[in-house]
This record gives sequence, structure tokens and C-alpha cells, in this order.
Amino acid sequence: MKHAVTTNGTGLKAWSGDPSPTASTIIQMRDVVKTYKTGAGSFTAVNRVSLDIGRGEFLGIVGKSGAGKTTLLNLISGVSRLTSGKILFFPPDNGRKNGTDGTLSIGEMNQDQLAAWRGSNMGIVYQSFELMPQLNLVSNIMMPQEFAGTFQPGVSQKRALELLDIVGLIDHAYKLPAHISGGQKQRVAIARALINNPAIIVADEPTGSLDTATADAIFAIFARLVENGTTVVMVTHDMELATRFSRRLIISDGELVDELVETAPNDKPEEHIDLTMPDGAHGETLLSNVATNVRHDLSQPAIELKNVVKTYVNAAGSFTALRGIDLEIGYGQFVALVGKSGSGKSTLLNMLTGIDHPTSGEVRIGGKDIYNMSESKRALWRGHNVGIVFQFFQLLPTLSLLENTILPMDYCNVYSYADRPARAMALLKMVGLEEHAYDLPANVSNGQQQAAAIARSLATDPPIIVADEPTGNLDSRSADVVIRVFRELAAQGKTILIVTHDPSLTSRTDRTVIIADGEIIDPIVAGTLPSLDHAQMLHATHQIKRQRYSPGEAIIRRGEPVNHFFMIGSGQAEVMDGHPTQPIARLSGNQFFGEVELLGASTAMATVRAGQTPVELGLLSREEFHALMQDSPATAALLRDVAAARMQENLARDHVEAVR
Repeated sequence: MKHAVTTNGTGLKAWSGDPSPTASTIIQMRDVVKTYKTGAGSFTAVNRVSLDIGRGEFLGIVGKSGAGKTTLLNLISGVSRLTSGKILFFPPDNGRKNGTDGTLSIGEMNQDQLAAWRGSNMGIVYQSFELMPQLNLVSNIMMPQEFAGTFQPGVSQKRALELLDIVGLIDHAYKLPAHISGGQKQRVAIARALINNPAIIVADEPTGSLDTATADAIFAIFARLVENGTTVVMVTHDMELATRFSRRLIISDGELVDELVETAPNDKPEEHIDLTMPDGAHGETLLSNVATNVRHDLSQPAIELKNVVKTYVNAAGSFTALRGIDLEIGYGQFVALVGKSGSGKSTLLNMLTGIDHPTSGEVRIGGKDIYNMSESKRALWRGHNVGIVFQFFQLLPTLSLLENTILPMDYCNVYSYADRPARAMALLKMVGLEEHAYDLPANVSNGQQQAAAIARSLATDPPIIVADEPTGNLDSRSADVVIRVFRELAAQGKTILIVTHDPSLTSRTDRTVIIADGEIIDPIVAGTLPSLDHAQMLHATHQIKRQRYSPGEAIIRRGEPVNHFFMIGSGQAEVMDGHPTQPIARLSGNQFFGEVELLGASTAMATVRAGQTPVELGLLSREEFHALMQDSPATAALLRDVAAARMQENLARDHVEAVR
């Protein structure tokens, strides 16, 4: 049936046919196809999708990297032009004008009409924020009203401040985006999407780069919007979020499906990643072997920060993002940097990559103070020594993935001109992108763009790789490949530092560094008491006293008062009970003692001494120990269980001795 197109008095094209929507439909898609054409051919990203989206529903579109999620969202919002099919928008009752029902055909509007329609009806939360760096947060939020012609200085500013309060950023209202964390930028983007009270919010992985607490806050905001009649459409690769939506749809290879076909979990040991060059590349290894191509002094730490402070100053005042950071990371270590949104993670990365200047303190990479260099020399140094995986790709849109990967080799003039394409292709193959090597970034998914960014970071064979949420936009299978690649690189002597809020990743790294409120949490506290939240860990870090004991030196003696809780950082402690040489137990890193006495026993049940090597301990006073017990019920329960078990063991030993 052929339908006529009229206008609704606003210059927008109105649909005059009979699409037969339900009364609650706001968006209707019929046989929608999106095909991309590239130099390597064409591929269909969305294939014959038909879908009704209801008013006031929270719709989740779930799928793996490359499934077509983002393309589908771009079609709904008119950002991408459909190849065929129809997408219709049914406005609220007040959209009925000139004898029509106000229905709009999204695919038949021009760019100006689409921009006007989006400004009045849709809020978009991009995966990469898209904030204007020179404007403060309030001004960024008011921008859609300026574009829509609805800006009123006093009213708009009041609304922007209300929205910042809703997303928990009112205290940062007049800061620039560069002065807040990535997670906070995402919350600003959500506030901006709400400024015009749109009927629809579309969100592309809005929680993908946020810690759990911040992500929960975002979901709570969306839930309140849905309760008030707003339609929220969100795409994600995280199947665990499915229960948070009022309706979930699964997309795979551009089509809506009933379920995703998953392979069984891999219980086998991790496979060795093949890092050799492809045939015809002279048999070279993909990454230079550090044993034969040493470019750094192994006697120096790879990364060393000494009392680093970073304070930002703007019209709203000043705030300190880093507070006296001391950190050492050796070559060949795979380290996870963990912290909540706004904790200082991104600022710390900017310090050690030379992107931002510390206010005070030293940053030494490979023994060199990188802030004694000029900007141009530091940029060249960075190209040779640090591979950076940005949170949002930073690929050049006019270059293919292969050309993006070659670019650092050209800039730093490493590897022969003839060998560069083969090396770049091998890197793309390693991250599963060999078949997309000649595609432009816009023609692959966000997850694939992130994988390409990882390949690019390895292009110059740098000794250090720094990655900001490198798996935040990837499905679990792609993320697993990336982590295995990083582990293999670390095994070959490269230093890998990744920022993540995913606790499942920290179990696969050599070491976890936790940052809270601009400070590094003491690893003894973090390792011994993982059930504390970061604020409690930071408080304990401020209270802990470190003490070192020589081999055989007594730490506590049986029958004497115990006034501290002891946490073992390194070395080994021996628990002695009567026998002068034979310990009844040995305690090592991340274990503790003293809790039995602090929880009830009046004096030490046994003597504890340093083992055959020095032992380093963290000590908390009796008062601080009980304060933590009160503040953290989970920690209190754990310590009481351990104390009860140890008390029973002690009673059993006393009984055996009495019988003898």
C-alpha cells in the first residue's frame, strides 16, 4: 500500500497512512534494513527489524559486540539513515495538528528537520559523553535548549542545576569536563539528555564505564523517568542487566532473536596467544623479545610516582584530585587500578603518561623524570615508550583500522616502511579484526573500535601499556581475549596498567592498586580486609602503623595484653604454643592475628614471632579495630568467625595437653 506524505505545520514530514499502532506505541519500525558500503564490499548491520516501542517502557536491547545494537539506536534517533523500511514516531496527543495525528516518518526527514525533532522529543546519551570541553557542566547541560530555541537564562540554569542534583553532581556544577572523572562525565551527559523533558531517552551503554554504585544510581534515574511516562531505550552487551528492564530484546548479526547462542565456559587453562608475525614477515615475533631487545634499565622501576599532587583551579575554586601519590610498578607486572567514579583514576593515568602536569611531586618512567622534558620531546618519548588505550578509542575516522594501527609506527619512525602493514595486520589479527582491517571506524561496532585501539597501542612495541577501561565496551568473550593478550604481554616483560571497575578482572592481574579520594589505599589493608568499602579502607590507611620485625623477633607473647590488630604485608609469622622451635601455625601475606584477644580474650593465647625472614605488619589500634567492626558488619562477621574457630582450636590443644 502506498502512503502519502504531508506536513504537520512545523515543516516536518507527517505520515498520513494507516500504520495501525497500538494506543501506547511511540516508535514503530517495519522491515528496517541498514547496509554499510565500504571499499572492501558491503555488510548489513541491521536486517529487516520490525519493532514497536511503547510509551513509558524501559526497553533494553542486548547483544554482543558487533551485533548491531548501536546501529539500531542510531536509526531510532535518526542519526543514521536507514537503507530501507519505515520508522514512525507517534507523538503525544498534543502533537495532533492540521487534521493529522502528527505521526512522523523519521526516515523521510532532512537533517534540519531531524535535528528539530530530536531537540523536542529525544534525549541521547552517547557512549563517549560528547561534552564541550570549554564549557562548564551547567552550560553543557543547557546546550540542547539553545539548539532548540527554548533557552531562557534563569529558567534553563535552574533546570540544569536541578538535573545535576538528580545525578549527584551539584557540587561540581561550574567545573570543566576535564576536571571530573569519566563516570561523572557520563552522568552529566544523562542530565543533558533530560533538559528538554523529552518523551524518549536513548542510551548507548550508559553504565559501561561506571562503577557498580554509580551504575545503580543511573538505573534508579531511568526507573524514575519511566515511572513518570518517559520511554527509555538502552543498549548494552551485559546480559546480567536484563532483569533491570521492563522489556528486553536480543539482537544478533543485525536481527532480533529469541536467545544468544553461547559457547560453554572454558574451564581449560588459558591458551598461549600466538604473537608471531604472519607468513612472509621474515619470521619476526610480533612483539620484540625483551631478553634480546632491552630498551630499559631493569634496575629501575617501570613507573615511579613520588608524592604526586594534582590540584585543579577554576572559577568555582580549587579541588585536589591526587593527594600525595606514592607508587612503584616494575617491568613485567600486570596491574589493575581500581576506584569508584571520581576517585582520581583518570587523573593518575594522565600523570604517568605525560598528558597532564602534576602540581607537585615527581613522575619517573624508566628512571626518567618525564616532566623535565619539553612538550614536543615528551610527546615523542610517549610514542616510543607508552602505548595508550583510551576509554573511547580516539581512532581517526578517515583512516581504516589498518592505517590507524600503522600511524604510530609512521609518527615514531619505527620498523621499515615495507614491514609496517604486515605488523599492523598481525596486531589486528591478534584482537580478532583481521577481516575488518580495511573498514573505517564508523563501519565497525564500538567494541571492535576498542579492540583496534588496543592493537594500535602495541604498534611501536612500547615497554608500558596503559589502558583506561579497555574491556568496558566489550562483550565477555572479546574481553577475555583482551585480558589474555595483556597477560601474555606481561609475561614477555611488558608493564600493563589497566583501569577497571570490574572485580572479575582484578583476579587475573598480578596486583591490584585501589585509589579512593585521590589517595592510594594501603595494600595491606586492601588485601587483608577486602570486605571494607573504599572509604573505610582509606580511613584504615590513615590509621595503620607499619612495623617491621627481624627473623625470630617476638611480635606478641603468650599471656601478655594485646592492644593491636595485626595484618601481614610480607614475610611470614609463626604461632608458637609451648614448644620452643616447632610452630603450630604459619601466617603469611593478607592474613591476620590479634582479633581473638581484641574480641574477648584478655591476654595473648600464644606467642607470635617473625619467621625465618623479616615480616612487615600493619597495625591497627584496639579503638580503630572496634570502630571498623562497627562500621562494616560484613568484616565484623568474618573476624568473629575466624576468632571463634581459632578459640576452638586453642581449647582443643589445651585439652590434649591436659590429658597428657
